[in-house]
Amino acid sequence: MRSKRADTAEAAVRAAVNAAKGPLECPEHVRLRLCDRPFWDGIIRARTRDEWTEADLVVGGQLARTQCDIEAESLILETEGTVLKNDRGTPVCNPRVMVLEQLARREMALMRTLRMGGAAAGEARHVVERRKVAKQAETVRASLEEDELLA
Repeated sequence: MRSKRADTAEAAVRAAVNAAKGPLECPEHVRLRLCDRPFWDGIIRARTRDEWTEADLVVGGQLARTQCDIEAESLILETEGTVLKNDRGTPVCNPRVMVLEQLARREMALMRTLRMGGAAAGEARHVVERRKVAKQAETVRASLEEDELLA
């Protein structure tokens, strides 16, 4: 499928309509914890609304949970340290290190599934322009919401 041009009036209108809809929500059948929300928001902002499919949103929810788990495990590991002493007093690797490695592998697999972290889908110049137009539309929506709050 050919990518849509971003430098047209149609693209600007599409971006404005999408911005007015607000941010995408996680599908109801995918459980997001409260702590996952900042990761979800960051993942969703990485693409324009038009670039997300239903299947991608499910994977995005899984990625948000994984990233939150990585952050939580990393904080605990900082406190515990990477080397612990077993019952005999022998230094051993903290099992949390392996947990973090597994989470990191899951994160990379989910990011590959979403085609994040590598080349964007479509011609790079069109993707960059689409995302620029979408960002401008989001800025306009945010300023309009701010004006309504001040009124």
